[in-house]
Amino acid sequence: MSRKRKQKETGTTQMSLREQLLGGLSVGAPSGKKREVSVMTRMSGDIVEVLDALVELDIFKSRSEAVSAFVEQAIIARGSMFEEIKTQASEIRKLRDSAKRHAFEAFQEDSK
Repeated sequence: MSRKRKQKETGTTQMSLREQLLGGLSVGAPSGKKREVSVMTRMSGDIVEVLDALVELDIFKSRSEAVSAFVEQAIIARGSMFEEIKTQASEIRKLRDSAKRHAFEAFQEDSK
């Protein structure tokens, strides 16, 4: 088999592997939005080895891009649950702010 044909077949296989690994994952900016917030994290060596392998295979440009794509996919897959979590977190924030205001007012009245 010619070298050029092997490369072509390998390229097809790699593209297929890439598509299989990515599945529904979006690569790059999630949902067309620019990635603008940096998040630092620590991960186990086993997970980092997988991320490095995906980068080595040119499936992702960096560990960061791989982690971003997987986190995005995990959240999108459970979208309604995470929307409810965001709603409840917002309500908790409002209640906490209200409680702080009431506590501040109570201390102000005591100091009079």
